[in-house]
Amino acid sequence: MNHKSIEQLALTIPGFGRIENPPGLLFEGESGKLSAILSSLLNIAFYIAGFLAFYYLVWGAFQYMAASGNKEQLQKARARITWALVGLLFVFSSYLIAKYASEIFTPTKGGLPF
Repeated sequence: MNHKSIEQLALTIPGFGRIENPPGLLFEGESGKLSAILSSLLNIAFYIAGFLAFYYLVWGAFQYMAASGNKEQLQKARARITWALVGLLFVFSSYLIAKYASEIFTPTKGGLPF
């Protein structure tokens, strides 16, 4: 796909007609560059992973409260809470590493990051 065809992408919503390059959707700023697309997709992946980890944490807490003293149910709930916290820690640390790396390895005009 060449640069010209990427700039002409549009979103068609039934009943609303054609929306040219919706702001904040995917091609904001550096329109159509692979780095902008990957950065947007990476941010979306971080949000989804963070949401899922938080969801499992809440689900585990609910199971813990609903176990009513059943040792097997309590053990399953504790394991779910533990792995949800590990997941949140992993998502948060990988987000920080990605942001740190993007600050260190900023590309120059020549195309190489150094």
